[in-house]
Amino acid sequence: MPENAPLIPATPEPAPTAAPTPRRAPAGRPGRQLAANGVRSRLPVYTLGSPYALQSAPAITRCPPPPPDLGGPSASHFAYGLTLPSATGTPVIAHDSAGAVLDVHGVEDELIDPALSLVHELAVHACRFTGAGEMVHLVLRRSDGGALQVVAYDTHTPHLNSRLAGQCAERRRVSLATVRELTEAGGGEWGFAASHPPAAGVCTWATIAHGVQDASGASGAAGAAHGEVA
Repeated sequence: MPENAPLIPATPEPAPTAAPTPRRAPAGRPGRQLAANGVRSRLPVYTLGSPYALQSAPAITRCPPPPPDLGGPSASHFAYGLTLPSATGTPVIAHDSAGAVLDVHGVEDELIDPALSLVHELAVHACRFTGAGEMVHLVLRRSDGGALQVVAYDTHTPHLNSRLAGQCAERRRVSLATVRELTEAGGGEWGFAASHPPAAGVCTWATIAHGVQDASGASGAAGAAHGEVA
């Protein structure tokens, strides 16, 4: 060790502090209506139980876990979710998958055609607002009250600029024209709003309470007109 070497090492210079990252404004309040003109202002109760909803972990984990529901399929109560890519074939896959669900649960014949049309149209709509390589999510469920409900999640983040938000909402209303017709003919309701976290983008929902004769005609026309996503 050299005679003139210091016994205590020099104090290192403090690392430069990074500049604080500016906070970005939130992209739309969850559940807040994106546009008026007849669209519901808040997410309906059933969408709050979406597949994206966080569940608190139990204090004690059972092992082995409890068995699944061993009851037979019910026509009055079920819930299914589909996660699919934003692609041309997605509406057809969603339509056929929903058909299998409705068949297994023995849903009334008069509800099947309008329900499948609703699934197809909402899948088309979700893909229009979700870029290639991203996923859309569809939920098909029926509550104890008897209404059949379809919910679609896309990844298009709500706009902070009011002018852009209004233009985007108008595009959505045009895209949902057939959905509106189906829900009104089936005694239901429809709407869209910013998704609840941790989901991003927009949640669109529609319900039908009963089937109508002209809904089957709309189903056939929808299937022919939307062989590919516009």
